[in-house]
Amino acid sequence: MAENSGSDNKASASPAKKKGMSFALSALIVGIGTIIVKMSGLIRDNIVSLRFSQDIFRDGYSLAFNIPDLFYNLLVGGAIYSTVAPYLSAKLAVGKEKEGVRVVSIFISVVCIVMLVVCTLGTVFSEPIYALYAMGNDDIDPEVLNLAAKASKMLFPQIFFIMLAALCNGILTAYRKFTITSFGPVLYNILVILAIYIFGGNTQHNLVMTTGGILAATAFYFVCQYSLGFKQMRQFRFSFHPANKEFLMLFRRAIPILISASITQINVVVLNHFALLFDEGSVYGFRNASTIWQIPYTVFVVAITTVMTPELAGDYESKKYSKASELISHSMKSALFMTIPSAAFIAVLNVDVVKAIYQWHSYYTDVHAQVAATFLLGFCSAIVTATVIHVFNQAFYAIGQTKLPLVAGILGLIINPVACHIMVRAGVGPLSLSLAYSFTNICQMIMLAIAYCRRKELAPHGILKFLLKAGACVLIMAGVVYVLDKFVPAQGGKISQLIIISIKGVVAILVYFAMAAVFRMEEATEWINKFKRKLFKKSAAKRA
Repeated sequence: MAENSGSDNKASASPAKKKGMSFALSALIVGIGTIIVKMSGLIRDNIVSLRFSQDIFRDGYSLAFNIPDLFYNLLVGGAIYSTVAPYLSAKLAVGKEKEGVRVVSIFISVVCIVMLVVCTLGTVFSEPIYALYAMGNDDIDPEVLNLAAKASKMLFPQIFFIMLAALCNGILTAYRKFTITSFGPVLYNILVILAIYIFGGNTQHNLVMTTGGILAATAFYFVCQYSLGFKQMRQFRFSFHPANKEFLMLFRRAIPILISASITQINVVVLNHFALLFDEGSVYGFRNASTIWQIPYTVFVVAITTVMTPELAGDYESKKYSKASELISHSMKSALFMTIPSAAFIAVLNVDVVKAIYQWHSYYTDVHAQVAATFLLGFCSAIVTATVIHVFNQAFYAIGQTKLPLVAGILGLIINPVACHIMVRAGVGPLSLSLAYSFTNICQMIMLAIAYCRRKELAPHGILKFLLKAGACVLIMAGVVYVLDKFVPAQGGKISQLIIISIKGVVAILVYFAMAAVFRMEEATEWINKFKRKLFKKSAAKRA
């Protein structure tokens, strides 16, 4: 594998000492990129419901991704960002870029070989793998499973290119190249949208052609990511030395993360198994609800932790513990400040939110919207609990403590199917799936919070006071939105519905920020002061 020419210290001086953009600006860039990615993703999902107008093909399309995604997470998914990025960031922070490049190169080489083997086996044995969904249950439609198995034959090789693109993103994140990593996935979504629109249709052939188009889109996306980050990526070449001590250390650190990420996807597989027990279209409705609740979670939380993780890894490696504690405190509060009101708004207007996002044509009926809204209501608390879990998980990964997130994941793996089974048997209906997931998240959140806060020098501070103030603000906001919805329901044509729900969103933001300012929450005053400075600057420029 090619290594950096020149001295190690010279090569790493820029990334380690000159961070480039500030934390706030980096988080803003990542957040904007994530918003655009999510918007393009929603357009993609709408094209799915348009081109696959029959529920059986929508369910088959949604289910086709489950097993390939599970294999991806089982082998490499979570470890790329949560191991490679913090490890390389830490090496850059202490001036050991050459060593970091060498070890990450070995990591890339090993996982590429493993993934090639797994992708081949998954493609060959997709039918018997998907047949496992129906074990012990005759109520599951075999045609849906057959469609998913056929479509997945193109998605197994697709995850190989997803892995390569993710490796590029993890490395570029360590070098703080957030613009490339944030906006690159937009291209991927655009290409996938084109594939679905061109090849989509209500036949098995169309479904397979669509996933084939997605495979081609993923390969092109990887080539673009590699090209845009060529200056950093050219250092990494094939180097198969699995006996390297530093690689073995990194690999041991990665194993718990791999298992943790796999557990998350296993829970998704479990939930989709239960969704197959309900009416046709439930799998797609569950996918819609999952996509919606993850919008605020991804936009605010993942954007913040994407910037936090390499910074925290560098601070911990440099033994700047007070700075690390301040960083996670700020990250936790900033993420929760935005996700708490988002959860409340979605809970109050769950049906309207689903219709606004997905009901763009007659193929997506009020019945489809109600199914997705039912799932979505149960997910609302998960928006908040997943925020805390993700911040703590990334903090553990940044400091090299990967076993506790694994234990929390195993706990969730036990609780989730048991809770689903109990609630389904109790007659709770489709809501049981998202409620079980939310309950599982609460248990994991409590465990992670207790474990991390035992490290007093790293523990976040001021969280309880923040939560009390945020809770009071969001209760008032939710009350105002509820009353407003009673007097002005979202009705009429599509444009009218969008205008009404947008007005309610603006009112919700204004009320929440106003109450946060009254309670003197730093997160609100920081945004308000920034807005005032920009406003006054523009006014002064006009007068000049």
